[in-house]
Amino acid sequence: MRKGILFCFVWAFAAFLYGQNPLQIPQLITGTVFNLDVAEDSTQFLAGTKTRTYGISQSYLAPVLELHRGDFVQMHVTNSLNDTTTMHWHGMHVPSASDGGPHTPIAPGTTWSPAFTVLDEASTLWYHPHLHYHTAEQVYWGAAGMIIVRDTFEAALNLPRRYGVDDFPMIIQDKSFDSTSNQFIYEAMSDTMMVNGTLNPELEVPAQVVRFRFLNASNQRVYYLGFPPNISYMIGSDGGLLEEPLPITRILLAPGERTEVLIDFTGIIGNRPLFSFSSEMEAGISGGPSGPGGGPGNPLDGVDFRVCNFKVVPPTTNPVTTIPTTLRTYDIPNAQNAAKIRSKYFDVDLAGYPYYINSTPYVMEYVNDTMRLGDIEVWDVINYTDVAHPLHLHDIQFHVLEFNGGPAPDHMRGRKDVVLLQPNDTIRFVTQFTTFADQHTPYMYHCHNLFHEDGGMMAQFIVLDTAVSGHNDASGYGSRFSLYPNPTHDIMYLQDENVGEERISEMLLCDLQGRVLVSPTATVGAGPHQINLSEYPAGMYLLHLRHRGGGYTVRRLVRQ
Repeated sequence: MRKGILFCFVWAFAAFLYGQNPLQIPQLITGTVFNLDVAEDSTQFLAGTKTRTYGISQSYLAPVLELHRGDFVQMHVTNSLNDTTTMHWHGMHVPSASDGGPHTPIAPGTTWSPAFTVLDEASTLWYHPHLHYHTAEQVYWGAAGMIIVRDTFEAALNLPRRYGVDDFPMIIQDKSFDSTSNQFIYEAMSDTMMVNGTLNPELEVPAQVVRFRFLNASNQRVYYLGFPPNISYMIGSDGGLLEEPLPITRILLAPGERTEVLIDFTGIIGNRPLFSFSSEMEAGISGGPSGPGGGPGNPLDGVDFRVCNFKVVPPTTNPVTTIPTTLRTYDIPNAQNAAKIRSKYFDVDLAGYPYYINSTPYVMEYVNDTMRLGDIEVWDVINYTDVAHPLHLHDIQFHVLEFNGGPAPDHMRGRKDVVLLQPNDTIRFVTQFTTFADQHTPYMYHCHNLFHEDGGMMAQFIVLDTAVSGHNDASGYGSRFSLYPNPTHDIMYLQDENVGEERISEMLLCDLQGRVLVSPTATVGAGPHQINLSEYPAGMYLLHLRHRGGGYTVRRLVRQ
């Protein structure tokens, strides 16, 4: 039974009248070795008794991990809970055995130590447990944190990037408290807002261009964030930067989604509150006027409420004062080269719950889909239910091609790994399965409403390396390459059988753990490419070939 609704509403109203709490900024840790401890603790949110919480290397939530593209990183995740857990690097392109899904459990008292190369573009990602049946519970208690990926391309742009100065993490959650003991009430839709674990937060922002990295880390609630017109620009989606800044006044943020926003506070005096305009959300969206799961009496459902107050203060030294006009260009896989078109739909059990993907409940031992390494695929997805569902894919980012039969909305045109489908929405997206193959450990795709995920609205896929049988690109180019001698002691040659026409635009050498090695030395021109393996240990390697005009091939190389 819910006990804390009235208490929390009164507390929030009193805090509004008598002052706010400074927004906590999580510790930023960087490097190539990260030691993370998932443990139960207690945190002082309200006066009196502390609240029982989970945290990762702190009492609640987790440090922000700063990773750099191209670095080989080692994660040591220790489980100090009394329950089994996992740790999923949400949005990251990593080997499936390092992805942290349900198939890589961490038993109490043990440490899991995946290692991988950071292949992602500059972006805002996050990490959290992914234990089947218990994801929602462990995330709700606080086991979640943000990841910031940096790269040299983004570093060359004139963007705010001083963490905690003009570049801020904003981890948004809803919670409910028991009025007699200050403990969390674990439920789908809660009644009190928190940002970075701060109740009724206020953030001092300098009077200049400021960058915000928004993460919806709630289990179910969707937010419709409202921004000041003419001074707010979306610059990033789940998987990195947009092509150009997008002027915005509203952005719908579903569970698991991230967005990066620039707000120009130059010349602004006083306060600028950030609201969720939940009264404007459409039917079926959790937290809206007619959304599911809120129940009667929840003061956040269907109303506009403040998420955070921004208090404008004088600018910093060397401020960013302009908004760039362009950011990047996309390298979108060509949908015409798709090796497969998959159809997915959301439906619901005859009893009205749980929800499923393609009428199939999740079973850990069943592989729903098999992909081929290097393949481009197009997915068509439709939501047949009366509830909005945020679809999340592991392993890859995708590009939305069509939404409800028309072009992708502007805010969906970046690299995505979460997309919200409202009732009867249809979406078509394109993606490519690159770098990693593992016939034993699946990746997941699921609804990121964590209660729906735990209830069985999840499926899984494996990626197979079919290079041994010839080629795995839609163009057929792969069958026209020969490697010799293979195995080799040092030098191997790659010959394009179509003499006189150079078809290879890029070569990349990886080990079987997915670690990207230094690009092999190769000659220029249509003649044989010389690949020097003498600097690497004996063993098997994967050579990834990208073809001019489209297509992708992966071949096995063996050094004796």
